[in-house]
Amino acid sequence: MQTNNCLKALCFLACAAGAALLSPASLAQPYIGQDGKDVMWVPTPPTLVEKMLDMARVTARDYVIDLGSGDGRNVIAAAKRGARGKGIEYDSGLVELSRQNARAEGVADRARFVEGDMFEADISKATVLALFLLPDNLTRLKPKFERLRPGTRIVTNGYTIDGWEPAEVGTAQGDCGQWCTAYLYLVPEGAGNATSPEPVR
Repeated sequence: MQTNNCLKALCFLACAAGAALLSPASLAQPYIGQDGKDVMWVPTPPTLVEKMLDMARVTARDYVIDLGSGDGRNVIAAAKRGARGKGIEYDSGLVELSRQNARAEGVADRARFVEGDMFEADISKATVLALFLLPDNLTRLKPKFERLRPGTRIVTNGYTIDGWEPAEVGTAQGDCGQWCTAYLYLVPEGAGNATSPEPVR
């Protein structure tokens, strides 16, 4: 009897340990300045996230993509406005954290997160890109931007797209530290693909 009890206790502990390993609560939390493949992780302040989405006039009709999506805050905030969206993030831990955050906010059905390289990602279905990337990243991505449907909105935190004139410059209010300015761009006519994107499924 005592042996059976011990076996049951060991089995319980093993199952509990396994559950803890799989639990979202056990995910490592990112830290500001955490190294990534192309950028370090510095989160956009919530007040600027909302300002960026306001500037892009995000509605339930939009499909929002974030390249280098970090903890998922841009896509999740857009999903809370009724939009659908996708975050593309190279760090698998941040992808899992984003999925956890989306579930916690009740928008996992509209906010999808995938592990991938932002330079190889298909962004053709986006109506809005919400980005916090370095100037070199934006320059490298510019040919992809130019192939988007004219009128597609691109809103960036802090940094501009070289050679493009912003349609709007906005400043967030409240606690945004040094990241308070956003730039809205509209993909110009003749820049690339002028056909309508396929419906998002």
